[in-house]
Amino acid sequence: MHFDLTDLRLFVAVSELGSMAEAARLHHISVSALHERMKILESRAGVPLLERTARGSKPTRAGLMVAGHARAVLLQAERLDGAVEAWKQRESGLIKLRANSNAITSFLPDVLASFLARHPDVIVDLEEDTSDEIATAVRSGEADIGIAAENAQLDGIETIPILSDRLVFIAPAGHPLAQRSAVTFTDLLDESFITLDTRSAISAHLKKHAHRLGRELTIRIRVRSFGSVCRMVAAGAGVSIVPASVIPAETLEKGAKVIAISDDWSQRDLVICLPRDRPVSNLVRRLADAVASPQENRLAAWRAGQARPHPASSTRT
Repeated sequence: MHFDLTDLRLFVAVSELGSMAEAARLHHISVSALHERMKILESRAGVPLLERTARGSKPTRAGLMVAGHARAVLLQAERLDGAVEAWKQRESGLIKLRANSNAITSFLPDVLASFLARHPDVIVDLEEDTSDEIATAVRSGEADIGIAAENAQLDGIETIPILSDRLVFIAPAGHPLAQRSAVTFTDLLDESFITLDTRSAISAHLKKHAHRLGRELTIRIRVRSFGSVCRMVAAGAGVSIVPASVIPAETLEKGAKVIAISDDWSQRDLVICLPRDRPVSNLVRRLADAVASPQENRLAAWRAGQARPHPASSTRT
């Protein structure tokens, strides 16, 4: 048997309204045309589906059964339409993202996991870089979007604030500087540091500031994560400079001390970087929204699980 979806829709309307005139008015069709379509439908079914009376039309027992199945068929058709439309709206493409060590180590993995789950046809090419290099990449088109420190060279770039943070000095209990409330970077140049590997953006950042003072940092050991840095400092293996937001509570519980760095460049507010001189795709904008929104990226939840050693470590809105 072959049923037309329009006939089924009209039949359900007649069954529910009990009137061909009302059903015809609802679906913008003449009563005579509707009557003819119902006759064809009954002919195809081979059984009477409607009982016509002076008060209107009502379904027969067979009609009630057909109406029930017709509703199910129409619902499935609507779902099919929705599925096709959703597929047509699926976006695909490559997003070139540059981010600094702080973002990559802290909230960015959760943001990207959620974003990629919602956009299964999207590929994100993520590279870690220093904030100045991130700005350069966004300006030149080598990157579609970046996450960098606000004090980088961001001329000609659209910025969206996302997180207020700062670099701090962490030292084991008993260190000569452990009782200080603040230090300068110059005070730290004779220390032996535990830091991330040479490819990390923060290592390059600290190296640059040391060179400006005509010095080289003494690196005792390089590790792959801020978590490892903090554990080794707490164990007394050395000192480090890290973003305040990445220090786990257990590091403080083990006696490590967090001391503010008074140099202006220690303030490391993070911003999203987008180009100003060329269009930004809807897909890139969606990623920017995901990074910027605490509801999307769970930034508030992430920060709630971290230590807050400095009052500057708070989410910007």
